Amino acid sequence: MKNENIWSYNKGEWSEAYTFTKLLGEAKVHASDENLNKIDDEFYPILKILKIECGKIFFVNNNKNLIEITDLKGKIQKAVKITDFLEISEKSFIKIKEGEGRSFTIPILEDFLKDLGILKFKSQSKSKADLTMEIENLKTTLSKEYTFSIKSEIGNKSTFLNASKATNFIYKIDGIEEYEIDEIMRINKKTDKKWLKLRILKILEKVDMKNYNLSFHSIENEQFSKNLRLIDSNLPDIISQVLLYYYSGKISDIKSLTELLIDKNPLKLSEDEKKLFYKSNMIELVKSAIFGMMPNEKWNKEYDVNGGILIVKNNGVILCYHIFYNKKNLDEYLYQNTKFETGSTNRYKTGDLYKIDGEDGYYFKLNLQIRMK
Repeated sequence: MKNENIWSYNKGEWSEAYTFTKLLGEAKVHASDENLNKIDDEFYPILKILKIECGKIFFVNNNKNLIEITDLKGKIQKAVKITDFLEISEKSFIKIKEGEGRSFTIPILEDFLKDLGILKFKSQSKSKADLTMEIENLKTTLSKEYTFSIKSEIGNKSTFLNASKATNFIYKIDGIEEYEIDEIMRINKKTDKKWLKLRILKILEKVDMKNYNLSFHSIENEQFSKNLRLIDSNLPDIISQVLLYYYSGKISDIKSLTELLIDKNPLKLSEDEKKLFYKSNMIELVKSAIFGMMPNEKWNKEYDVNGGILIVKNNGVILCYHIFYNKKNLDEYLYQNTKFETGSTNRYKTGDLYKIDGEDGYYFKLNLQIRMK
């Protein structure tokens, strides 16, 4: 039986623990440009990191070169040298890089954190926030507590919007004949590895050649549809078009898909309006998925994450994209470094043509999932 007292995490999860020790050791985090390069003269001093679920606050005392650990009322429980945090972060980074399998243990990091009173690092909260810390803005000298999402380049790329039945987009074809449906459905996993792309291409080919009516019908989960309409009332229709481009074409990155969307201009916007409108909405979709929106839960358009993203680079450097102070760089970074991805085709019935009792026409589903490139 697995010992539940021993931590076993994947590389992304261990990266969160690494981030905690690294940032306390360095007592600052640098901002990043849109290409994930450190901006040398732009950084945020870290005043404290909060672990509310553990009932502890970690104060940076630069005068004494200590991290002072207090309870939530400010009573000091322990003080640890800042250099200890730097040392453990360096050792644990090597272990994360060397880690094998879906999950693995790092005893030296686990023991260090447990000695600080952190008996469980991963929170079960549904919040998108991974870290809460108080940082100072050097330009204004004001400080504030912010929540951050941590994304790691070590290991598998992070998924921002997970595939589920809630993220199914449903399309309707009117006029198509049953023998054509049989022809389309014969394109499957047994006939070709690229069966899904070929199937969608065949559907679009028949729609184009025979002037069948193909329309976006609905999102399978009404709550997800409502959440998207909070961003923009046209966003469900916009994404439905982009999904058709993705599943029938050779491009998956959001930048290229958006450029195709701008070129096709399904909403018939003016030349002056279309680029900004489509691009800003696609970026907002990604940001909402990272910072607050859950597809099947009611959303009020507020972010759980009000600070931004902390990126753990493959070389161990941690950089910050702040929602307010680095908005332009954050937006461009997400625009250039995210993509659509295909989830389980069996689980979500992707690309299968079907009828609904009592209704004309045939229907099929395309699933939305977004992750880092």
